[in-house]
Amino acid sequence: MLWIPYAQRGSLYPIVPAVQALGDLGTDTMLLGLPSLKPLADTLGTRFMAYESSITYDWSRAEGRDQHGLGPAGGTNWFHHRVASEYAEIERATRLFRPDVLLVDSFVIGAGLAAEHLGVPWASYVHYLFDEGAETDAMHRVWWEKTSVPEFDAYSSWWDGIREAVGLGPEPRDRQEAPWFRMSPQCTFLLGHPHLRRGTRPLPHFVTRTSLPPWDEAGPASSPAAGAGAASRGRSRVLVANSSAWQEDVDLVRASLEGLAETDTEILVTISADHALGVETPRNATVLGYYPHADLLPSVDAVVTTSGYGIASKALWFGKPLITVPRARDQHYVAAAAQEAGCGVAVAWPPRPEAVATAVDTVLSSSALKEHAHRLSGPMPGFPTASDVAAGVLSLARRT
Repeated sequence: MLWIPYAQRGSLYPIVPAVQALGDLGTDTMLLGLPSLKPLADTLGTRFMAYESSITYDWSRAEGRDQHGLGPAGGTNWFHHRVASEYAEIERATRLFRPDVLLVDSFVIGAGLAAEHLGVPWASYVHYLFDEGAETDAMHRVWWEKTSVPEFDAYSSWWDGIREAVGLGPEPRDRQEAPWFRMSPQCTFLLGHPHLRRGTRPLPHFVTRTSLPPWDEAGPASSPAAGAGAASRGRSRVLVANSSAWQEDVDLVRASLEGLAETDTEILVTISADHALGVETPRNATVLGYYPHADLLPSVDAVVTTSGYGIASKALWFGKPLITVPRARDQHYVAAAAQEAGCGVAVAWPPRPEAVATAVDTVLSSSALKEHAHRLSGPMPGFPTASDVAAGVLSLARRT
Protein backbone atom coordinates (compact mmCIF):
# COMPACT_ATOMS: atom_id res chain seq x y z
CA MET A 1 0.00 0.00 0.00
CA LEU A 2 1.22 3.50 -0.83
CA TRP A 3 0.10 6.10 1.77
CA ILE A 4 0.09 9.74 0.65
CA PRO A 5 -0.66 12.01 3.63
CA TYR A 6 -0.88 15.78 3.78
CA ALA A 7 1.96 17.58 5.58
CA GLN A 8 0.02 19.10 8.48
CA ARG A 9 -0.46 17.52 11.91
CA GLY A 10 -4.22 18.05 11.85
CA SER A 11 -4.34 16.11 8.57
CA LEU A 12 -1.81 13.41 9.40
CA TYR A 13 -2.85 12.07 12.75
CA PRO A 14 -6.56 11.17 12.33
CA ILE A 15 -5.77 8.32 9.90
CA VAL A 16 -2.82 6.88 11.87
CA PRO A 17 -4.90 4.32 13.83
CA ALA A 18 -6.03 2.81 10.52
CA VAL A 19 -2.44 2.76 9.22
CA GLN A 20 -1.40 0.99 12.41
CA ALA A 21 -4.21 -1.53 11.89
CA LEU A 22 -2.95 -2.12 8.36
CA GLY A 23 0.49 -2.84 9.81
CA ASP A 24 -1.02 -5.31 12.27
CA LEU A 25 -2.47 -7.13 9.26
CA GLY A 26 1.00 -7.45 7.75
CA THR A 27 0.51 -4.82 5.05
CA ASP A 28 3.68 -3.57 3.35
CA THR A 29 3.19 0.20 3.51
CA MET A 30 5.20 2.99 1.93
CA LEU A 31 4.66 6.57 3.13
CA LEU A 32 5.26 9.15 0.38
CA GLY A 33 5.66 12.76 1.41
CA LEU A 34 7.89 15.66 2.43
CA PRO A 35 11.26 14.72 3.99
CA SER A 36 9.98 16.06 7.32
CA LEU A 37 7.60 13.06 7.51
CA LYS A 38 10.42 10.52 7.78
CA PRO A 39 10.25 10.43 11.63
CA LEU A 40 6.52 9.66 11.44
CA ALA A 41 7.22 6.76 9.07
CA ASP A 42 9.88 5.49 11.48
CA THR A 43 7.44 5.72 14.39
CA LEU A 44 4.81 3.76 12.50
CA GLY A 45 7.25 1.22 11.08
CA THR A 46 6.41 1.98 7.46
CA ARG A 47 8.81 2.41 4.59
CA PHE A 48 9.40 5.96 3.39
CA MET A 49 9.90 7.72 0.06
CA ALA A 50 10.52 11.48 -0.05
CA TYR A 51 9.13 13.81 -2.69
CA GLU A 52 11.74 14.79 -5.27
CA SER A 53 10.01 18.04 -6.19
CA SER A 54 9.79 21.15 -4.01
CA ILE A 55 6.19 20.87 -2.88
CA THR A 56 6.17 23.17 0.13
CA TYR A 57 3.27 24.34 2.25
CA ASP A 58 3.95 24.90 5.93
CA TRP A 59 0.72 26.24 7.35
CA SER A 60 2.09 26.40 10.89
CA ARG A 61 3.61 29.81 10.05
CA ALA A 62 2.15 33.04 8.72
CA GLU A 63 4.42 32.78 5.67
CA GLY A 64 2.61 29.61 4.65
CA ARG A 65 -0.62 31.41 3.82
CA ASP A 66 -1.57 34.26 1.54
CA GLN A 67 -3.12 37.63 2.31
CA HIS A 68 -6.60 36.10 2.42
CA GLY A 69 -5.64 33.70 5.22
CA LEU A 70 -5.65 30.55 3.11
CA GLY A 71 -4.53 29.29 -0.24
CA PRO A 72 -1.87 30.05 -2.83
CA ALA A 73 -1.01 33.71 -3.29
CA GLY A 74 -0.14 32.91 -6.91
CA GLY A 75 -3.72 31.86 -7.66
CA THR A 76 -4.72 29.16 -10.10
CA ASN A 77 -1.34 28.82 -11.83
CA TRP A 78 0.43 28.11 -8.53
CA PHE A 79 -2.25 25.63 -7.56
CA HIS A 80 -2.13 23.84 -10.91
CA HIS A 81 1.64 23.56 -10.53
CA ARG A 82 1.25 22.04 -7.08
CA VAL A 83 -1.29 19.48 -8.30
CA ALA A 84 0.89 18.60 -11.30
CA SER A 85 3.89 18.13 -8.98
CA GLU A 86 1.87 15.82 -6.73
CA TYR A 87 0.64 13.92 -9.77
CA ALA A 88 4.22 13.39 -10.99
CA GLU A 89 5.38 12.25 -7.54
CA ILE A 90 2.62 9.64 -7.26
CA GLU A 91 3.33 8.38 -10.79
CA ARG A 92 7.02 7.98 -9.92
CA ALA A 93 6.36 6.25 -6.61
CA THR A 94 3.71 3.96 -8.07
CA ARG A 95 5.99 2.79 -10.87
CA LEU A 96 8.81 2.14 -8.37
CA PHE A 97 6.83 0.63 -5.47
CA ARG A 98 4.02 -0.98 -7.52
CA PRO A 99 1.37 -0.76 -4.76
CA ASP A 100 -1.84 -2.75 -4.87
CA VAL A 101 -3.77 0.18 -3.42
CA LEU A 102 -3.24 3.86 -2.56
CA LEU A 103 -4.46 5.54 0.64
CA VAL A 104 -4.74 9.27 -0.06
CA ASP A 105 -5.43 12.38 1.98
CA SER A 106 -8.06 14.21 -0.07
CA PHE A 107 -6.00 17.42 0.18
CA VAL A 108 -3.33 15.79 -2.02
CA ILE A 109 -5.34 16.24 -5.18
CA GLY A 110 -2.67 15.00 -7.58
CA ALA A 111 -2.60 11.59 -5.91
CA GLY A 112 -6.18 10.65 -6.76
CA LEU A 113 -5.79 11.92 -10.31
CA ALA A 114 -2.61 9.87 -10.77
CA ALA A 115 -4.34 6.77 -9.39
CA GLU A 116 -7.15 7.28 -11.89
CA HIS A 117 -4.68 7.63 -14.75
CA LEU A 118 -2.63 4.58 -13.71
CA GLY A 119 -5.64 2.40 -12.95
CA VAL A 120 -4.55 1.73 -9.35
CA PRO A 121 -7.32 1.24 -6.76
CA TRP A 122 -7.39 4.05 -4.22
CA ALA A 123 -9.10 5.00 -1.00
CA SER A 124 -9.29 8.54 0.37
CA TYR A 125 -10.01 10.10 3.73
CA VAL A 126 -11.39 13.47 4.87
CA HIS A 127 -10.03 14.80 8.16
CA TYR A 128 -11.92 18.10 8.35
CA LEU A 129 -15.63 18.84 8.65
CA PHE A 130 -17.06 18.00 5.24
CA ASP A 131 -20.06 15.78 4.75
CA GLU A 132 -23.31 15.33 2.88
CA GLY A 133 -24.43 18.75 4.10
CA ALA A 134 -21.87 20.45 1.86
CA GLU A 135 -23.03 21.97 -1.41
CA THR A 136 -19.54 22.11 -2.89
CA ASP A 137 -15.90 21.50 -2.11
CA ALA A 138 -14.57 23.59 0.78
CA MET A 139 -11.22 23.99 -0.99
CA HIS A 140 -13.00 25.76 -3.86
CA ARG A 141 -15.20 27.87 -1.63
CA VAL A 142 -12.52 28.96 0.84
CA TRP A 143 -9.31 29.08 -1.15
CA TRP A 144 -10.79 30.93 -4.06
CA GLU A 145 -12.66 33.48 -1.97
CA LYS A 146 -16.17 32.44 -2.97
CA THR A 147 -18.39 34.28 -0.51
CA SER A 148 -21.49 32.40 -1.60
CA VAL A 149 -21.84 28.72 -2.38
CA PRO A 150 -21.01 28.23 -6.05
CA GLU A 151 -23.26 26.33 -8.40
CA PHE A 152 -22.20 22.85 -9.44
CA ASP A 153 -21.24 24.17 -12.88
CA ALA A 154 -18.82 26.73 -11.39
CA TYR A 155 -17.15 24.12 -9.25
CA SER A 156 -17.05 21.58 -12.07
CA SER A 157 -15.37 24.13 -14.34
CA TRP A 158 -12.71 24.77 -11.67
CA TRP A 159 -12.20 21.05 -11.21
CA ASP A 160 -11.95 20.32 -14.93
CA GLY A 161 -9.25 23.00 -15.14
CA ILE A 162 -7.25 21.08 -12.53
CA ARG A 163 -7.70 17.85 -14.48
CA GLU A 164 -6.61 19.54 -17.68
CA ALA A 165 -3.43 20.77 -15.94
CA VAL A 166 -2.31 17.14 -15.51
CA GLY A 167 -3.44 15.98 -18.95
CA LEU A 168 -6.77 14.41 -18.03
CA GLY A 169 -10.11 15.04 -19.70
CA PRO A 170 -13.25 16.41 -18.02
CA GLU A 171 -14.53 14.69 -14.88
CA PRO A 172 -16.48 11.57 -15.93
CA ARG A 173 -18.62 11.49 -12.78
CA ASP A 174 -22.11 12.95 -12.61
CA ARG A 175 -22.03 16.68 -11.84
CA GLN A 176 -24.32 16.11 -8.85
CA GLU A 177 -21.34 14.44 -7.13
CA ALA A 178 -19.29 17.62 -7.55
CA PRO A 179 -18.61 18.13 -3.81
CA TRP A 180 -16.91 14.72 -3.77
CA PHE A 181 -14.72 15.00 -6.88
CA ARG A 182 -11.51 15.19 -4.80
CA MET A 183 -12.41 11.98 -2.98
CA SER A 184 -12.14 8.41 -4.20
CA PRO A 185 -15.30 7.11 -5.93
CA GLN A 186 -14.20 3.63 -4.81
CA CYS A 187 -13.86 4.16 -1.04
CA THR A 188 -13.81 7.35 1.04
CA PHE A 189 -13.73 7.58 4.83
CA LEU A 190 -14.93 10.57 6.89
CA LEU A 191 -12.69 10.79 9.95
CA GLY A 192 -13.29 12.57 13.25
CA HIS A 193 -16.29 12.34 15.54
CA PRO A 194 -19.27 11.11 13.49
CA HIS A 195 -21.83 13.02 15.56
CA LEU A 196 -20.22 16.36 14.76
CA ARG A 197 -21.24 15.84 11.14
CA ARG A 198 -24.80 17.06 10.64
CA GLY A 199 -25.55 16.55 6.94
CA THR A 200 -29.09 15.39 6.29
CA ARG A 201 -28.86 14.22 2.68
CA PRO A 202 -27.82 10.61 1.97
CA LEU A 203 -24.11 10.04 1.64
CA PRO A 204 -22.82 8.77 -1.70
CA HIS A 205 -22.55 4.99 -1.69
CA PHE A 206 -18.73 5.11 -1.56
CA VAL A 207 -18.54 7.35 1.55
CA THR A 208 -18.47 6.04 5.15
CA ARG A 209 -18.40 7.83 8.48
CA THR A 210 -15.99 6.32 11.01
CA SER A 211 -15.16 6.34 14.72
CA LEU A 212 -11.38 6.12 15.16
CA PRO A 213 -9.48 6.87 18.39
CA PRO A 214 -7.30 10.01 18.53
CA TRP A 215 -3.60 9.62 17.85
CA ASP A 216 -0.82 12.07 18.69
CA GLU A 217 2.93 12.08 18.84
CA ALA A 218 4.40 11.36 22.25
CA GLY A 219 4.79 14.50 24.31
CA PRO A 220 8.10 15.77 25.70
CA ALA A 221 8.55 14.22 29.12
CA SER A 222 10.27 17.37 30.40
CA SER A 223 7.16 19.50 29.94
CA PRO A 224 5.49 20.76 33.14
CA ALA A 225 2.20 19.34 31.89
CA ALA A 226 3.53 15.86 31.11
CA GLY A 227 3.14 14.49 34.61
CA ALA A 228 0.30 16.75 35.64
CA GLY A 229 -2.23 13.97 36.21
CA ALA A 230 -5.37 15.24 37.91
CA ALA A 231 -5.86 18.90 38.70
CA SER A 232 -4.96 20.22 42.12
CA ARG A 233 -7.45 19.37 44.83
CA GLY A 234 -10.66 21.39 44.52
CA ARG A 235 -9.72 23.06 41.23
CA SER A 236 -10.97 22.49 37.71
CA ARG A 237 -8.62 22.27 34.74
CA VAL A 238 -9.33 23.80 31.34
CA LEU A 239 -7.46 23.25 28.08
CA VAL A 240 -7.23 26.21 25.69
CA ALA A 241 -6.21 25.29 22.13
CA ASN A 242 -5.91 27.21 18.88
CA SER A 243 -5.77 25.83 15.33
CA SER A 244 -2.96 23.57 14.12
CA ALA A 245 -2.83 25.66 10.90
CA TRP A 246 -1.76 29.29 11.03
CA GLN A 247 -4.70 31.63 11.51
CA GLU A 248 -5.05 34.95 13.28
CA ASP A 249 -6.66 33.18 16.20
CA VAL A 250 -4.24 33.71 19.09
CA ASP A 251 -6.64 36.35 20.48
CA LEU A 252 -8.58 33.43 21.93
CA VAL A 253 -5.57 32.43 24.00
CA ARG A 254 -5.04 35.97 25.20
CA ALA A 255 -8.71 36.43 26.10
CA SER A 256 -8.80 33.10 27.93
CA LEU A 257 -5.69 33.87 29.97
CA GLU A 258 -7.05 37.30 30.93
CA GLY A 259 -10.58 36.10 31.63
CA LEU A 260 -9.53 33.09 33.72
CA ALA A 261 -6.49 34.63 35.44
CA GLU A 262 -8.26 35.41 38.72
CA THR A 263 -10.41 32.27 38.81
CA ASP A 264 -9.79 29.11 40.80
CA THR A 265 -9.03 27.22 37.60
CA GLU A 266 -5.89 25.61 36.22
CA ILE A 267 -5.30 26.58 32.60
CA LEU A 268 -3.33 24.52 30.10
CA VAL A 269 -2.64 26.28 26.79
CA THR A 270 -1.34 24.74 23.59
CA ILE A 271 -0.30 27.02 20.74
CA SER A 272 -0.01 24.67 17.81
CA ALA A 273 1.02 27.13 15.12
CA ASP A 274 3.83 29.69 15.17
CA HIS A 275 2.32 32.59 17.11
CA ALA A 276 3.83 35.20 19.40
CA LEU A 277 1.61 35.35 22.47
CA GLY A 278 2.70 38.80 23.61
CA VAL A 279 1.10 38.66 27.07
CA GLU A 280 2.23 37.58 30.52
CA THR A 281 1.23 34.12 31.69
CA PRO A 282 -0.86 34.24 34.89
CA ARG A 283 0.17 32.06 37.84
CA ASN A 284 -2.66 29.57 37.25
CA ALA A 285 -1.64 28.87 33.63
CA THR A 286 0.89 26.71 31.80
CA VAL A 287 1.56 27.74 28.18
CA LEU A 288 2.99 25.13 25.85
CA GLY A 289 3.87 25.22 22.18
CA TYR A 290 2.66 22.26 20.17
CA TYR A 291 1.77 19.52 22.62
CA PRO A 292 -0.16 16.30 21.96
CA HIS A 293 -3.73 16.82 23.10
CA ALA A 294 -4.23 13.10 23.71
CA ASP A 295 -1.77 13.43 26.61
CA LEU A 296 -3.63 16.36 28.13
CA LEU A 297 -7.31 15.68 27.52
CA PRO A 298 -7.80 12.86 30.05
CA SER A 299 -6.93 15.25 32.91
CA VAL A 300 -8.96 18.33 31.90
CA ASP A 301 -12.59 19.19 32.65
CA ALA A 302 -13.39 21.31 29.59
CA VAL A 303 -11.83 22.55 26.35
CA VAL A 304 -11.79 26.12 24.99
CA THR A 305 -11.14 26.12 21.26
CA THR A 306 -11.65 27.97 18.01
CA SER A 307 -13.75 24.92 17.07
CA GLY A 308 -11.43 23.09 14.73
CA TYR A 309 -12.88 19.70 13.82
CA GLY A 310 -9.78 17.82 15.00
CA ILE A 311 -9.60 19.18 18.55
CA ALA A 312 -13.40 19.01 18.93
CA SER A 313 -13.38 15.35 17.86
CA LYS A 314 -10.56 14.52 20.27
CA ALA A 315 -12.25 16.35 23.14
CA LEU A 316 -15.46 14.39 22.66
CA TRP A 317 -13.60 11.08 22.42
CA PHE A 318 -12.45 11.79 25.97
CA GLY A 319 -15.90 13.04 26.99
CA LYS A 320 -14.93 16.69 27.54
CA PRO A 321 -17.47 19.50 26.99
CA LEU A 322 -16.53 22.36 24.70
CA ILE A 323 -16.41 26.15 24.82
CA THR A 324 -16.35 26.95 21.11
CA VAL A 325 -15.17 30.31 19.73
CA PRO A 326 -15.47 29.91 15.95
CA ARG A 327 -13.64 32.27 13.65
CA ALA A 328 -13.45 30.81 10.11
CA ARG A 329 -13.40 27.74 7.85
CA ASP A 330 -15.56 24.92 9.22
CA GLN A 331 -15.46 26.27 12.77
CA HIS A 332 -18.97 27.77 12.87
CA TYR A 333 -20.32 24.45 11.63
CA VAL A 334 -18.45 22.55 14.37
CA ALA A 335 -19.65 24.96 17.05
CA ALA A 336 -23.27 24.59 15.91
CA ALA A 337 -22.92 20.80 15.86
CA ALA A 338 -21.52 20.77 19.40
CA GLN A 339 -24.39 22.91 20.65
CA GLU A 340 -26.93 20.72 18.87
CA ALA A 341 -25.38 17.64 20.50
CA GLY A 342 -25.73 19.31 23.91
CA CYS A 343 -22.02 19.23 24.70
CA GLY A 344 -20.89 22.77 23.88
CA VAL A 345 -21.39 26.47 24.56
CA ALA A 346 -20.49 29.04 21.88
CA VAL A 347 -18.78 32.42 22.32
CA ALA A 348 -18.75 34.98 19.51
CA TRP A 349 -15.57 36.09 17.76
CA PRO A 350 -13.68 38.23 18.64
CA PRO A 351 -13.65 36.77 22.14
CA ARG A 352 -13.94 39.03 25.15
CA PRO A 353 -12.23 37.83 28.36
CA GLU A 354 -15.41 38.10 30.41
CA ALA A 355 -17.39 36.16 27.79
CA VAL A 356 -14.87 33.31 27.83
CA ALA A 357 -14.86 33.25 31.64
CA THR A 358 -18.67 33.16 31.76
CA ALA A 359 -18.83 30.32 29.22
CA VAL A 360 -16.22 28.29 31.09
CA ASP A 361 -18.13 28.75 34.36
CA THR A 362 -21.36 27.66 32.62
CA VAL A 363 -19.77 24.49 31.29
CA LEU A 364 -18.00 23.55 34.49
CA SER A 365 -21.19 23.95 36.51
CA SER A 366 -23.50 22.14 34.05
CA SER A 367 -24.10 18.46 34.75
CA ALA A 368 -26.16 18.21 31.53
CA LEU A 369 -23.30 19.38 29.30
CA LYS A 370 -20.91 16.98 31.02
CA GLU A 371 -23.35 14.07 30.67
CA HIS A 372 -23.90 14.73 26.96
CA ALA A 373 -20.15 14.92 26.38
CA HIS A 374 -19.65 11.68 28.28
CA ARG A 375 -22.35 10.03 26.17
CA LEU A 376 -20.33 10.88 23.07
CA SER A 377 -17.04 9.58 24.47
CA GLY A 378 -15.06 6.65 23.14
CA PRO A 379 -15.91 4.64 20.02
CA MET A 380 -19.40 5.28 18.70
CA PRO A 381 -21.47 2.10 18.22
CA GLY A 382 -22.38 1.34 14.63
CA PHE A 383 -19.48 3.23 13.03
CA PRO A 384 -16.41 1.53 11.51
CA THR A 385 -13.31 1.21 13.69
CA ALA A 386 -9.67 1.50 12.63
CA SER A 387 -9.64 -2.23 11.88
CA ASP A 388 -12.76 -1.87 9.75
CA VAL A 389 -11.17 0.96 7.78
CA ALA A 390 -8.02 -1.12 7.24
CA ALA A 391 -10.11 -4.02 5.98
CA GLY A 392 -11.97 -1.68 3.63
CA VAL A 393 -8.72 -0.38 2.15
CA LEU A 394 -7.38 -3.89 1.62
CA SER A 395 -10.63 -5.00 0.01
CA LEU A 396 -9.89 -2.60 -2.86
CA ALA A 397 -6.68 -4.49 -3.62
CA ARG A 398 -8.51 -7.82 -3.59
CA ARG A 399 -11.04 -6.54 -6.13
CA THR A 400 -8.26 -6.35 -8.71
